[in-house]
Amino acid sequence: MRRLLFLAGLICIGSHSVLAQDEGNIVKHERIERDNSVYLSIGPSFTLGKNIGDYSTGFNFEAGYTKRLNRIFSVGPSLSYVEFDYDAAVTEVDNKNIFVGGPYQDQRGTFYGGMYIDLKGGDIKLTSLALNLKLNVVPIKDNTKVSFYGFAKPFVAYSNRSEVTGKATVLQNYRDLENSAHWEEVAVLDWTAGNTVVKELLDVDVSQDMKEESKVTGGIFIGPGIELFPTKPFSAFFQVAIGYTFPITYVSTEYYQDRSKNNLDTFYDSNDIEKYPMLKKGFPSIGLQFGASYNF
Repeated sequence: MRRLLFLAGLICIGSHSVLAQDEGNIVKHERIERDNSVYLSIGPSFTLGKNIGDYSTGFNFEAGYTKRLNRIFSVGPSLSYVEFDYDAAVTEVDNKNIFVGGPYQDQRGTFYGGMYIDLKGGDIKLTSLALNLKLNVVPIKDNTKVSFYGFAKPFVAYSNRSEVTGKATVLQNYRDLENSAHWEEVAVLDWTAGNTVVKELLDVDVSQDMKEESKVTGGIFIGPGIELFPTKPFSAFFQVAIGYTFPITYVSTEYYQDRSKNNLDTFYDSNDIEKYPMLKKGFPSIGLQFGASYNF
């Protein structure tokens, strides 16, 4: 997050410096003929960093308008949409939803306990209204064919995450721990927020964070880009948007695996079992954006 803010600050400072230069340096009196643009972009998005959720590749869409104030600096509003869907296959990698504990003793003898939790839901949708600050590396000319630029987009967003539900299967094994055929199913419980049956049988208060979450939040996108024929009626661009959204609640089973090492006793005694699989934290992502602009 600090790096993102630092880079965004550099872009903003550079933008201010550009506006402060005299007309001789920036050639402000020689305006680009087409200094207004409307654009559309679309592309894939990816979570960025460690413990950032059990999500498949998402997608992003953006529509916006920019006004070229001079040959270097452009500014304007944009509306974007980013979506990430929960992916059970990510959870299943390294068995992040399986926990084993023991050995224990009862009247039947020595046994091990186990539990695995199948999850669904938790899809994230983020709709953002941003201020697009765009800074060209080299001043644009009427005959420019290729332009490189950097941008910063502070945004206000409406975040929605769908409800997370699951099925918790409780198991016992009195024989060979490594033999899946020796695991006996004891119970299957609904792993839902505040489920009283789970409380009665396991003394676990499943987190209310599993319920649907809708909230207003914010953040910033920054990154580099390249644009082809920026002064023509139609231009094309590609940019990389590195984003940080202020804390939201999302599915992150790896966080609990790191803390418990899949040990059921550690998982239970730390009370992490009550919060599983939800994590409230900043949500970094990276999006690849392919777009086109109409310039007028």
